[in-house]
This record gives sequence, structure tokens and C-alpha cells, in this order.
Amino acid sequence: MTEPEPQAYAPAKRVKKRIIVCCDGTWADGVTTVNRLSYTNALRLARTLHHEDYRTDPPTPQIVFYQSGIGSANNFYAEYVEGELSAFLWVIATNEHYRDDWRHARNQVFLFGFSRGAYTARMIAMFIGAIGILDRRDMDSFAGIFIAYQHLTKPKDEQEKLALQAQLAPWNSPDSPGIRRAYAEDKTFSVKCVGVFDTVGTLGLPEELTLQKPKLQRLYSFPDKLLGPHIERAYQALALNEDRSDFTCAKFEQKEEGRRKGQILRQVCWFTGCHSDIGGGYKQHDLADLTLTWMVAHIGDILAVDMEYLGSLPEPIAPCMSQPPHDPTTGIFALEITSQRPLPTEDNSITHETIHPSVLHQTKLYPKLAQDIRDHPNLIGKLLPLEEEM
Repeated sequence: MTEPEPQAYAPAKRVKKRIIVCCDGTWADGVTTVNRLSYTNALRLARTLHHEDYRTDPPTPQIVFYQSGIGSANNFYAEYVEGELSAFLWVIATNEHYRDDWRHARNQVFLFGFSRGAYTARMIAMFIGAIGILDRRDMDSFAGIFIAYQHLTKPKDEQEKLALQAQLAPWNSPDSPGIRRAYAEDKTFSVKCVGVFDTVGTLGLPEELTLQKPKLQRLYSFPDKLLGPHIERAYQALALNEDRSDFTCAKFEQKEEGRRKGQILRQVCWFTGCHSDIGGGYKQHDLADLTLTWMVAHIGDILAVDMEYLGSLPEPIAPCMSQPPHDPTTGIFALEITSQRPLPTEDNSITHETIHPSVLHQTKLYPKLAQDIRDHPNLIGKLLPLEEEM
């Protein structure tokens, strides 16, 4: 009896994965929050995303990680470090698990966040741009890399700056393993999308109460507002009525290199509302529904969304787009020093700011903003089809 000839099998086609991180704001923990009226947009977005996108052949897996906010556990300051590290470590671990897919099929990274979680999302994006995608051996050095980058934002002197740069040189050079891994396919973008709701660097408490020491302020400070050219798309919704001085917004600023590469920056800066009206958390969440729908309208072509679930979220308490903003200066925040955020007065090719048309449905506008809109009507953005439908 003759032996059957061995059959040749074609290697399975490698399918790229979408690796998605949603980071929540200070105090917010969607895992333990019972009342869904109090869900933030970070959690609602995570639950709105399908696990697979069947619009592609074969379907594209969408792997979603939700990171609760710092301060939602017992050790507040430890939670800060652990929260930012765990989200980044999850990206690394997931990429390590799918390392062959990353090399051959080019996985995509999506980063979303609200408040301090938006800071975390942007921090992860910055690290991917600076050091690429680390493997498990590289991760043994990550704590030192993380602290060195934080200290490099505000070095004590030139000597410390040079020492920090020397420490980071093996990780951020163009031929470092992490950089080569992140740009395995080409030299365009290593992060597909960053989408954030009202980025702030604050821990979520008035500085008058936290009494932060200089070393802590250095650790918590936002390193860079510049939008790295390695990010393909960036979206941010900002709060028009947030005037707490410790909640200063961190706008994206586009670099010329990103503009040349075709990078997309949509910063519909000014939605009506205070900080948590934009990112969610209030039981009366009409305004947060607007910002969530706006975000989904911009990413629906690159991520598969459960439209039925999204449509079940709004529970309006006022006519469309007309809910007044909440007052953020209550409770412990009554102690806070207040200051008006700088609003757009004309087109800006660096920040790409516009004002959402829902603002025009409010009965009260800042007088200067109303005048700027009259002088520059092109500051008002346009509703996307999904926004009109919702």
C-alpha cells in the first residue's frame, strides 16, 4: 500500500487586530457603577464597540480594554501610576500576544479617554511615538523609561537633561527595536486614532486641597500638547463652561510634519457644558450624549459600532441640544479659583478649533463668544449625518 503524498497547506491569512483602550476619568469606575445614567463616555464608548467588524472579509477583531479612573480605589497616588502603566502595559501585552500578527498584518492601536483618562490615552500615544512597541524583555526597563520621560519635561538643570537623554537613547533612536516594531509595515502612522473628551492633567481635586509637592507636580504634569505625526487621526471635545482653574484644558497642536502626512485633527473644542457634561458622569446627560455621538460619528468608518446600543443611551430631560450646563463649582470645588478658558476667535491651522452647532441652541452665551461667532460664522462646525439622525 502506497503512502499518501503529503498535502501542501496554504498558510492561514493573518488578520490585523484593532487594539482599543478606553481610559476613564478621576474617581470614575464603570465596573462598580450600578446606575447607567452615571456612566462616563469612556465606559459608554467601550460598550458601544463591537468585538468584531463584519464589514471586512475576514471580520476584523476589535479587542477593547477599559481602564477605570485613578482615585477609584484606596491608594489615590498609587492608582495614578498604576492606571497609566496598566493601560500601556495592556497595549504591550496584547501586541506581544499577537506579535506575529503585528509583524505581518499590522495591528492598529486606538486610544480614547476622558479627563485624566484622556491624559493617559495621550501619554500612551506619546510613548508609542517615542519608543514604539516594546516586547516582554524591553518591559523590564519600562518603569525607568516612564520616569525619565516625565522628568525630562521639566529637568532641574542642563546636566540632568543630558543624563536623561542618554538614559533614553537606546529606546528612542530610529533603529531601536520598539520603533522598528511599531513601524513594521511602513513609516506612516503607528497609532490609528486618539479620541478624547476634555483632556486635563489635574488629579480631580482643587490644588488648594491636594497641596502637591514639586516632585509630584513634575510627575503629574502633561509632557507635550503637540500632536505627534505618528498619529493618523485625533479628535477632542472640550468644555465651553468649565472655568475651574485646575481644570485647564490641553488642546492638541498639530505639527507641520503631521499635516504633510495627511494627519486628521478635528477639535470641535467648544460644546456647551462643564467638564463632566462633556465626558459624562451626571445623571442628566443630554450634553454628554451630544459629545459621544459626535465622537462615534467621526470614528464609525474605522471602528464597528453597535448602533442599537448607542441609540438606547439618550434619556433627554430637555429639548434637543438645549440642556443648560451644570455648575462645576460646587462642593469641595467651591474653593476653587475660576478663570475663563481661552475660546477660539478665528480659524487656527494649528489647533483646528471649531464650535459645535449645538451651542447655538443655548439661551445664554458668553457675550464675547457671541460676538466672535457673528464676526467669524465659519467657526461653527457642521453636524455629521449620524448626529443629524440621532
